[in-house]
Amino acid sequence: MPTTRPRHPITETDEIAGVLEQAELRWGPLPRTRLIQLILLDWANGGTSPRSQTAARRNIIGSLPGSSELYDRDADWPA
Repeated sequence: MPTTRPRHPITETDEIAGVLEQAELRWGPLPRTRLIQLILLDWANGGTSPRSQTAARRNIIGSLPGSSELYDRDADWPA
């Protein structure tokens, strides 16, 4: 499609392919170019993807008093 805007080529390395596979799980089987657009927009909006949410949750496990569901029960309260 003709455009006056800059274009950006991206090589689909193993790491990029993994990210695109995660994006397909979230947004469905879309063209790779559309998935890349959605990933960039998601990142710009603070990273609301399941992977980023999991990473954020992992960073706060056990750090919020009164939030027992966030504690790692095996590590914090061994049997």
